[in-house]
Amino acid sequence: RFKALIDRKLREHWSPEQALAIYDLLSELGEIIWRYYEIEMSDLIAERLKQNAALQRHSP
Repeated sequence: RFKALIDRKLREHWSPEQALAIYDLLSELGEIIWRYYEIEMSDLIAERLKQNAALQRHSP
């Protein structure tokens, strides 16, 4: 639901230049967050991957 709202609003209100500026900002923010929380986030990602693998093994 959130994705659909964002998709619609982006098309209605942002120019390609604005979209690129936001993309660049979010990419840089992601890099900064990764630098501060790399170990903790890596652990969480590994845990999610294990959970997903376990769910797939038990799915028909």
